[in-house]
Amino acid sequence: MSTFQDALAQSSDAQLRALIATRPDAFFPTPPSTASLATRLSLPGSAALALRSLNAADLRALELLADAGAELEAVNRASASIGSAELTHLRERALVYGPDEALRIAPGALSGLPPGWRVSDPHPEDIAPRVDALPARERRVLETLASSGGIGTTRAAAPDADPTTPVARLIAAELLVRVDASTVRLPRPVREVLAGGTPRVFPVEEPALADANQPAVDEAAAGQGLETVRQMRQLLTRLLAQPVALNKDGTVGVRALSALQKELAFDPALLITIGEAGGLIGRGVAEIDGTETDALAATRDALTWIDAPLAEQWATVLAAWAASPWRVDTGHKLLSAEMHAPDIRHARQVILAHGGDMRRLLFHAPIAASGMRDALIGAVVSEAHTVGALASPGGSPAASSPLLALLDGTDITAATKALVPAEVDYLIAQADMTILAPGPLAPEAARFLERIAELESPGLASVWRVTEASLRKALETGLTSADIHAWLGRHVLGEVPQGLSYLIDDVSRTHGSIRAGSALSYIRSDDPALIAAAAERVAVRVLAPTVAVSAEPLPRLVAQLRDAGFQPTAENSDGVELNIAPEPSLVPATPSPLPRPRSIEPEQAERIIAVLRSGPAASAAGVEPSDTLETLRAAARGRRHVTLGYVDKNGRGKTATVLPLSVSAGQVDALDEATDRVVRIALPRITRVVLS
Repeated sequence: MSTFQDALAQSSDAQLRALIATRPDAFFPTPPSTASLATRLSLPGSAALALRSLNAADLRALELLADAGAELEAVNRASASIGSAELTHLRERALVYGPDEALRIAPGALSGLPPGWRVSDPHPEDIAPRVDALPARERRVLETLASSGGIGTTRAAAPDADPTTPVARLIAAELLVRVDASTVRLPRPVREVLAGGTPRVFPVEEPALADANQPAVDEAAAGQGLETVRQMRQLLTRLLAQPVALNKDGTVGVRALSALQKELAFDPALLITIGEAGGLIGRGVAEIDGTETDALAATRDALTWIDAPLAEQWATVLAAWAASPWRVDTGHKLLSAEMHAPDIRHARQVILAHGGDMRRLLFHAPIAASGMRDALIGAVVSEAHTVGALASPGGSPAASSPLLALLDGTDITAATKALVPAEVDYLIAQADMTILAPGPLAPEAARFLERIAELESPGLASVWRVTEASLRKALETGLTSADIHAWLGRHVLGEVPQGLSYLIDDVSRTHGSIRAGSALSYIRSDDPALIAAAAERVAVRVLAPTVAVSAEPLPRLVAQLRDAGFQPTAENSDGVELNIAPEPSLVPATPSPLPRPRSIEPEQAERIIAVLRSGPAASAAGVEPSDTLETLRAAARGRRHVTLGYVDKNGRGKTATVLPLSVSAGQVDALDEATDRVVRIALPRITRVVLS
C-alpha cells in the first residue's frame, strides 16, 4: 500500500501546481524533499488552513471517509458515496490520497477540525426549546458529555436497552447519537445550544445566488458611503481644532465620547476605529488647553485625506474599515485592549466574500462560520452598510462594486470613482435660510459650507441651514462677513436671498465690537462699557476707558473673552483681523494592513516543483511515520481498538488493549472492555500505540 509520502512523490506536475495553489503555507520556505513536504502538510496548523477552505459538501465527504475508516485503512470511494467534485477538492489539497478503490485520509488531515465538530450532525427541529425543557437528569447527561469531549460509554446505548433511561430518551429525541451498542456522542447542534449559541444547519448543496440589481446596489452604497465620508471629515475637523484627552490606559472616556457625540450629532465610535486603522487618527501627546497630555488627535495623513477627492476619501474609509482590528460591538471602552481583535479582519473578509448572506456563508465557509456568533455577523453586516460595502435596495444585502474590487485585490479607487457623481461647487440658496447642494460637494466647498451652516438633510444632494449660531461660529474661526458674502456670491446660483444677507450682516455687526491684540496682549473697544465689563470677568488691566492689557498670550485671551460671553476679533499691530486658530496638534499614524492570503507566483511554483523532483526519493519501505496522538485520534473516530504501552504512576510499564473514546487536554479516555470501565491515561505516559 502506498504511503502519503509515496503519493506526493508520484504526483504529476499539474497535481503539485494545484497543491501549491491551495496550500501555499506548506511551501514557505521551499521544502527540500517530498518527505519534508509530507511532514509540513501533516502539521495541525497547515491542516486547519486547508480545512477552512473547504465547503460544507467537501467536509461532509471527508466525514464519510473518516466514518468508513479511511484514516486507518484504504476504503473504496463507492462504499463511502463521495461525489466527484468533493473528491477533487480534497485531492487538490492533499487531504486524501490514493486511487478511487483505495482512498486514504492523509495523516493529520482531521487534526485541524474543532473538537467534536461535524458538519453533518442531525439537527432536530426546535432544538433549543427542547434542550431547555429537558428534565434535570437528562440535561446533566448532556452537560457532562459537553465538558468531557462529547463521547461517552454506557450500556443504555444498546438498541435493546431500557427505553426509559435518560440516555435512551435522549437518543430517541435525537439529542444524542448512538455510535454503537455501548457508546454515544453529543451532536454539534446540541453542544452549541448548551454553550449558549445558535445551532447552525450547514447546507450540503450550494444555495442559489439571488439576482442583485448591481446599479441599484451601487447607488445605495455610494449614498451611504459618502455620508460616512462627510461624518469622517467632520470628526477630523473637530480633532484638528481640539484633540480629545484619553484615559490613563489609552482608552476614550465615556464622558468624552458622549460629549463628542453630542457635539457632532452622530456616534463617532465606529469612525474613530476606522480612522485609527486608516492612519487618519492616532493616539499620542498633544496640547489641550495649554497642557501636553495623551490625546486622540488627527495625523498628518488626515490633512492629505481632507483635501483628497471624494472617491479617494471613500476608498480610504472602506479599506480602513476592512483592515480595522477593532470590534465596536463588544461594549467595552473605546480603543481598549478588550476591543482589539485582529482576527475580526479575517471574519469580515469571510462574511463579505459571501455578501453577508447566512446560508451562503454556512455552505462556503462552514468552519469559519461555526466560530462566529450571530451578533458578530450582524454587526459586520451593519457596519458594511454604513461604509458602503454592502447595500440592500431589494431587501437582501449585496456587495457593492468597491467591495468586490477590495476582495479581488484590484483598484478600489477606480471602483469608487465610477460611482461617485461629479462634484459640484455651486449651491441653491433659499429664502428660508437653507442652502441646497444638488450633488456631492467639492472638498473646498464642503469645508466652507460646514463652517457657516448646519447640515439638515444628508445625502448625495444635501440641505444645510444657516443660523445665528453657525454664523457666529464661522466668525470666531476668522471669517468675516465680507468673506461669507463673497463666497456665497461665487457659489450660489442667482442672487443670494435678501433675508440670508441680512442675517449675515446682523450677526457680524455685534461680532468684533471688542478687539484684542498682543502687548503681551491687549483689548480695545470704542465702547467703554464693554472694556469695563471685560475687566470684571477677565484678568486685564484697564489703561484707558477704551483700552486694557493682559499678561495672557493673545490666543488664550481671546478664548477667555469668548468664554465670558464676548465676541472678540483678533488683530495685528496694524489693526488687520487675524485668524488665531492654533496649529493643530498632530500625532503619528499607526495604520492597520489589510490581511491578504499568501500566494505563490507561477514562476516560483515551477522552481519548487524542480526542487521536489531533484530531492531524495521516497522511502521504499512504504511505512507511514508513527504519530501517537494522531493514531489515537484516528482510532477514536474509527472505533478501532489499540494496544497501548504506557507507564503507570508508580513507573511500572503496562500494556492494555482498549477502545479510545476521546483524546483531549493531554490525555486519552479509553474503554477497557476487560474490566468494562473507562481509563484515563496522560499522553506523556504512553510509550507506544499499535492498532489491534
